[in-house]
Amino acid sequence: MSRISNRTVTTLEWAPAGQSLIPGLAVVIAIAAASWWLGTLVPVVGAAVFALLIGIAAGNLVSPPVALRPGVDFTLKRLLRVAIVLFGAGLSFAEVVTLGGGSLLIILTTIILALALTALFGRWLRAPSRLVHLIGVGTAICGATAIITVGPIIDATEDETAFAVTTIFLFNMLALLIYPFLGHLLGTSDRVFGVWAGTAIHDTSSVLAASYTFSDAAGDVATVVKLTRTLMLVPLAVLVGVLVSTRAGRAAGPVGSRVRLARIFPWFILWFVAAALLNTFGLLPPPAIRAAAVAGKFMIVMVMAAVGLGADLRRMARIGVRPFLIGLFASVLISVVSLMLIYWLFATPA
Repeated sequence: MSRISNRTVTTLEWAPAGQSLIPGLAVVIAIAAASWWLGTLVPVVGAAVFALLIGIAAGNLVSPPVALRPGVDFTLKRLLRVAIVLFGAGLSFAEVVTLGGGSLLIILTTIILALALTALFGRWLRAPSRLVHLIGVGTAICGATAIITVGPIIDATEDETAFAVTTIFLFNMLALLIYPFLGHLLGTSDRVFGVWAGTAIHDTSSVLAASYTFSDAAGDVATVVKLTRTLMLVPLAVLVGVLVSTRAGRAAGPVGSRVRLARIFPWFILWFVAAALLNTFGLLPPPAIRAAAVAGKFMIVMVMAAVGLGADLRRMARIGVRPFLIGLFASVLISVVSLMLIYWLFATPA
């Protein structure tokens, strides 16, 4: 995907840069609006699922023009974070701390399991070790973000990174379609489903889409749990950097040059907490909170439309069966273990 250069951008350059977003944003908004309408007609499916499916169909039946890429990229990288902050405006700080802290044991358990299981199963299938590690961190933490963060630390090739991202992406799509159905089939409460989605589904966008499809209350819980899980990327990346440097016989000094904490840390989470604090102290009027909730949900539908537009089914078919089997094995076991832990820790779920 194309990006705006990191060089200094003058005021006169902002207009063309903004104009480049318009085609992609227009298409994403059109798909999201149609999906929103379809979601009201068939609420059991939900707008997010419709957006994903329409995006996949549009992106694979008709090759999207290159001009759409800046707007699609902007939706995936920026609007998702804005949506998360808007959801924070509907929560209290006490809820954030309680839900995040209460789910920490489940999060840590699933992270350790994801890393260990993918390593064991990958070795059994004799898959490339770096590809296995990338699938492991993507499954354990936050999907593509974790893969792209850890990839350079372990010197993964572009092909290995692309394979891992595509594998995780496939399971994100399946999770959005399957988890709400399973949640209703199992009769889970909103709280149980929110914690389950937040700890078992890989990518943040899919967590929010699946949980808000299930219910608004589940979405609020899943948002906090998933953001707590995302924070675990920082210590994991540092640990990987230390292990790589130690294995290569280097001193601790170069680790800092390989693992840049300021770049890894998800700063938007601080804005999410700030929004929750504003709501906690009653500084946000009820109409603003309701508007933020609706805007956040629509942005998630936009994000799923962008995800669908970026899905390359032919590329997925070319990745081979071994990465898929590794991801499937880890995803299914983590999902089962996560749900068992939730029912064990929350014996009387709310």
